[in-house]
This record gives sequence, C-alpha cells and structure tokens, in this order.
Amino acid sequence: MALVQRDFILRMIEALAAAIASIRKRKSEGDLVGARQDVQHATRELLGPAAAMAAMVDSRTAANLVSDPRRLRLWSQLLAEDSATLLAMGKARESAAVDRRILELLLEAWQREREWDERTREIFADARTRGGADQLDPAFRAALRAWDEEHR
Repeated sequence: MALVQRDFILRMIEALAAAIASIRKRKSEGDLVGARQDVQHATRELLGPAAAMAAMVDSRTAANLVSDPRRLRLWSQLLAEDSATLLAMGKARESAAVDRRILELLLEAWQREREWDERTREIFADARTRGGADQLDPAFRAALRAWDEEHR
C-alpha cells in the first residue's frame, strides 16, 4: 500500500474515532438527537460525495458506490452507533432496519476483502444478535451462510 494511501486511511480512522467519541458523549448526556446528527455528519465526511446517494439506495448499490471495503467497515461502525441511539430512543423498528443495513454492508465488504478486525466482528455479531439477519433477502442470506461456513 502506498504511503499516501496509508496516511489517508489513518486520518480517516482517526476522524472516525473522534466522531464516535463525540456521538457517545452526546448519548451519555442524553442528547440522542444530537448523537444521530453527529452520525449523519460523520457519514458525510467518511463517504464524501457518495454519502447522499448511498443513504437512499439499497445496500448492494450503496456498497458499489462506496466500493472500498475499509470504508464500508468504517461506515458500519457509525451505523452501529446509530442503531444503539435509535434503541435508546425507543425506536426498535428503525434500529432493526439499521442492523439489517449493517449486515448487508459488512457482507458486501467481506466479499471484497475477507479480513476483518475484532471491532468489525463485534459489530457484525451485535447486529445479528439484535435481529438484523431476520430481514435479509435471499441473496444476503446466502452470503451470510457462506460467511458462517468460512468462520466455523
């Protein structure tokens, strides 16, 4: 990996860590609406010009727009914060939809690059535990079975 590319990725990771710290601080202070706004802002920063379109399309199309599996994994971290915030707001249905999106994006990322860090594995497991897999369409169910087979 080129030095410039590695530096860019490190800056992205640092910016994401700062955004997540801000989101969690707002949640701990009870500012759930502000936490969700921080998620949206950080998503725009992470995804750049593709952010608006990626939010409106299905997960497969969004993954193709974003393309980079590292960005998809980072995006899933922001979505995990959003899901937790929605749960804290009492919005279980919306949280489940975000969990589904997390699983779909991570399965797309996995098809592009098989290695995940521990945090990504935790996010994936948490989204599954909260029921995100219950709503997957057949193509994503097949990808999930393939993931399970590979990780036995």
